[in-house]
Amino acid sequence: MEPATEVSKAEKSAASLAVNLISIPDGISTGTSYPPNLVTWDGPNDTENPQNWSRSTKFLRSAAPLAVIFSIAFASSIFGSSSSITAKEYGVSEEVMSLGVALFVAGFAVGPLIFAPMAEVVGNAPPMAIALAGCAIFQIPLALAQGVATILVSRFLAGTFGAGGLAVGSGILADIYGPITRGVAVGMSATIMNLGSIIGPIVGAYIVERYGWRWTAWTTLILCSAVGILCLMLLRESSHNRILMRRAARLRHETGNEKLRAQAEMASLDPKVLLRKYCTKPMRMFIQEPILIVMTTYLTLVYGSLYLSYQLFPRQFQGRGWSKPAATLPFIAVGLGVLTALGLFSTFTMTWYKRRWMAAQKGSNESESVTPARVAPEGRLPPMVFGAVLLPPALLWFGWTGDTHWVAQVIACYAIGLALQTIFISGIVYIVDVYPLNTVSAISIHVMVRSLVSATFPLFEGPMYETLHINWSATLLAGLSAIIMVSPILLIIFGSRIRSWSRFSVGGI
Repeated sequence: MEPATEVSKAEKSAASLAVNLISIPDGISTGTSYPPNLVTWDGPNDTENPQNWSRSTKFLRSAAPLAVIFSIAFASSIFGSSSSITAKEYGVSEEVMSLGVALFVAGFAVGPLIFAPMAEVVGNAPPMAIALAGCAIFQIPLALAQGVATILVSRFLAGTFGAGGLAVGSGILADIYGPITRGVAVGMSATIMNLGSIIGPIVGAYIVERYGWRWTAWTTLILCSAVGILCLMLLRESSHNRILMRRAARLRHETGNEKLRAQAEMASLDPKVLLRKYCTKPMRMFIQEPILIVMTTYLTLVYGSLYLSYQLFPRQFQGRGWSKPAATLPFIAVGLGVLTALGLFSTFTMTWYKRRWMAAQKGSNESESVTPARVAPEGRLPPMVFGAVLLPPALLWFGWTGDTHWVAQVIACYAIGLALQTIFISGIVYIVDVYPLNTVSAISIHVMVRSLVSATFPLFEGPMYETLHINWSATLLAGLSAIIMVSPILLIIFGSRIRSWSRFSVGGI
């Protein structure tokens, strides 16, 4: 959906300023007057700015990162269908083989530490290519593995590389889209990621039954290779910093003025500085920022619950007498819920949020303010309240309808997918809006903590199911969800005050 003309112009103005502010190195003023010889955008309509690409170009350039995100997410969960088979083959417990999923997700915590600094230095395209290639290559030792250690190490390294595709892919979408449509784009990224991880177990179950577990790795390799070909055709550099650095180099050559520099070139690329920026700073943010702590805790529960369901749901439907492949089909209902969540969030963004955004710009123009106004980040949270309220009863619905007709539990799967994804999208976009000048650091530490904790969820699925059965297992998750359900409501009420204490956030209107 294309915003109205006046919104597009305002978005370009705000986005142009935001890009300038985000990448200004220490010691440079963050006002609208820039130092001499600083190469930046030629106004809000600069045609080289990715946010000014045509709608068709944006769609084409978005296809590549979205395909990468899907393939990495697919790879993360497809091995779950192999746990019982490989456990018998190698004489270990299913809990040990469930590490195949857990370690892949744990790799998501390591990858950003490598690929975030890389993207800062060389742009988005090279890290994306390396991440996809790395994830694909480690499917080969996985498919040829003769021991448990090879399987687990291959899965961990594939996840570590794959994390780069997730992080850089989302960054590409943020580079391309403006303040309003960026919320929809980030929602699309999160939806594609979760759809990939939902489809993985379904495809994996049928592959394992017909062709053997090793073909889960070969299938992933084929998918990543196909996506790589797509990236060769469609992927273009979208990093604002990298594009401006190329412009500065071109102008130095054309004018002979060797003092011309882009903002990114003025920032230190010393390894110690990058280490402090991408390791120390994220840690300090997580310790000092209540909003980041609350959101990370909530989204970790949501993300972990989704990966827990990849083993919990099939186990429940197998208890009804369904075959292993058939027992994964209720994930289709989860996927439909995820897609519905994207539709709800996008509709909310392009109606209620968009009207508030336009009103903020109008008020800014009337007051002759130089800096484009921002809607308070808490304006992103109403959909999250809906998901938070829906999740506990949806989990109870699934847990306590095991003795009724299977349709009841399938509908509950849909409601769970809708609730989880609505919370997830809203939370990620909220973090981006709260920390516009420190987005990379905030998202990096969020992904690290979320991945490390979520990776443990598949490990206790078996013991939890055997001890509590499906009804009390679901009740436990519902209780945890109910306890933290008040988080978005409290942030809507007190978020502005909390942000005023922050050293890393900026205020909204």
